[in-house]
Amino acid sequence: MHKHYIINGLVEFHPAASTLRDLNNPDRVVVLNSPAGRCLLLLIERVGSIVTQQECMDIVWQRRGMLVSPNTYYQNISILRKGLKKVGFETDPIVTIPRIGLTLASDTQITIKEMQPQAEEEECAAPDVYEETVAPTVSRNRFWLSGALGLLLMLAGVSVISHNLLHDSYFVDGYRFAMKMGECQLYFSRDIETQRDRDKALAYAAPFKDQCANYPWVYVSGYILLPRASVIRCDRPMTEPNRCMSDYFIEDR
Repeated sequence: MHKHYIINGLVEFHPAASTLRDLNNPDRVVVLNSPAGRCLLLLIERVGSIVTQQECMDIVWQRRGMLVSPNTYYQNISILRKGLKKVGFETDPIVTIPRIGLTLASDTQITIKEMQPQAEEEECAAPDVYEETVAPTVSRNRFWLSGALGLLLMLAGVSVISHNLLHDSYFVDGYRFAMKMGECQLYFSRDIETQRDRDKALAYAAPFKDQCANYPWVYVSGYILLPRASVIRCDRPMTEPNRCMSDYFIEDR
């Protein structure tokens, strides 16, 4: 049995799929990224109480082995708020308690539903599913990149990733050496083929040039058909045990 939740009789939230569905318009579905979905689930489970920022960061990221900055926390709460608004909430149900944390509005009503996995899978299916996200503006245009890394970086906007998450042959095979940038060795996704796309990939990597001494192996990738890009910086190559720092960017359309 899988739990899902009805919020104020308006929105259906499926934690397993991290989806929000407008019950008045069932074809309207917003797919949250994984951390934003876990933030919402935490708020639902703690309804009637306050979740501190540190609690949220511990439960949503650190217990999964990811160290993130407060900026990542704020970014994902923004993603969650924008998703809730897009799917039908006229008033934001998430209340900020200054210098303390977050809670759901006192008039928020949560109904818990349970269903068999097969039934849940069928109910979650929708012909037109889109993802609504928000993040700091990136003025550059989209470039098409491989999606293997994209699934990983959905977990955190900025995170430290242990080697056991990344050390797979498909990851290394998905990149090729592009150029040197100071002390950095840049690897671009194999989908970056044109000079225009190479220039854009380089523009995303350039802000990290000063950190090349500590993270000299840099892998630039992104998401097919989504306005995102990602940069993974590692202290050793992917063929060796390493420690990596990831950053992802969402263009403001």
